[in-house]
Amino acid sequence: MKLSPTVVARGLLKHWNYFSHHIIACTDGMAHPMQACFEEAYVVMGAARTMDLLADARMTGICRRFNRRMMLFQGVHWPDMYDMGYGYNLDAQGMVNCSCVADNASTANGMLEGVRYFPHLPENPQVLASMKRFLEHCLEKYLTNKGVMGVGVVNHKINEPGLEEYWCANALFAATLIRYADLTGEAKYYDAAVPMIEYISTWDYKNNILGEWTKSAPQQILLYASEGLVAALASPAMKTRLSVPLRQVIQFSPKAGPEAIIPAQAPNQVHGELATTAKAAGNTIWARLTARFAEYADWMHQNQMADGSFEHGANDHFRCYEPGLAWLLLDAAQHVEGCAWLESIAAKQLRFMAGDGGKLYYGLRANDFASGLALLSFATAGEMLKQRDPAAWEAAIQGALDRGEEMW
Repeated sequence: MKLSPTVVARGLLKHWNYFSHHIIACTDGMAHPMQACFEEAYVVMGAARTMDLLADARMTGICRRFNRRMMLFQGVHWPDMYDMGYGYNLDAQGMVNCSCVADNASTANGMLEGVRYFPHLPENPQVLASMKRFLEHCLEKYLTNKGVMGVGVVNHKINEPGLEEYWCANALFAATLIRYADLTGEAKYYDAAVPMIEYISTWDYKNNILGEWTKSAPQQILLYASEGLVAALASPAMKTRLSVPLRQVIQFSPKAGPEAIIPAQAPNQVHGELATTAKAAGNTIWARLTARFAEYADWMHQNQMADGSFEHGANDHFRCYEPGLAWLLLDAAQHVEGCAWLESIAAKQLRFMAGDGGKLYYGLRANDFASGLALLSFATAGEMLKQRDPAAWEAAIQGALDRGEEMW
């Protein structure tokens, strides 16, 4: 199945319309438009990709206002870290409750998307200088002696026991390092990402300390871990650095062993061999990276339901992560060798999210986090379609606008 211009235009316009009327990133501290700044960041990423698709300069404004506010309050929450929108309460020693690397990195990735899409903006040097402060702080304060990223500040502790290495921090912070290096040419940040990519390529994602795979939902791990994996897979600069023997960076977290079958979670699925079982996992970081993403892609292929959603865990709260999967699948389909087939999985999910079934299932245009991830997924699909056939994309957008009820 290929992406449908009609479906993508309809879904994009619905979420563009929603966030066009949402007071996103407008204030300088009077109130948070959304509770968590990292959730806003995915709206910002989607807005950056939407601007050219709809010729709507307000999308640029969303990015600029978000970056301005993040710079204004950098260090207020915790030195050199970004404001998070939560975790402010202090203990008796004056230690903030939470200033974690992972959520800060999501915010940073949203900021960098604005710089990437709008390189002409006069404030971009200040944004990049702010980003460098953040990167250097994390690299100095939260790394293990093997260069793996810890959780940061959580529960009034720095890298509390058990979270000296944390998968989500490594995945998202590695993506920040790679994207920052892409924009600035500062190669040392590619180098800093190497042990973090090895970590998320080799850790035991089903048996980690917080147990997200079974206690929340696989989609949470698939979304955040894949953000780092795809950023590395799509980067020629990282491929050069990762084509080296494993450095055995894992110290505190369990390492993953070989796996022969996926869980039989989808109701029509009995057992299926992972794509990685057909070939040796390899002993280079790059080989493990490609094998790990193949596992994740295979899970999404095997566990996609007939309607386009995915088999989910017992806690339905975590379905809000799922609308971002199409974004990463499409990024991989465009930029990662051998991944063009992932477009089919994304196309099925986007068809679901464009209709009322997806709206109800994910809480779209009600749950801001799910909606921001959906905006990003539809915008990524729109970019692909516009590149393939600009006239067909314009016709699809115009048709959806002419049928204005589809915007609601």
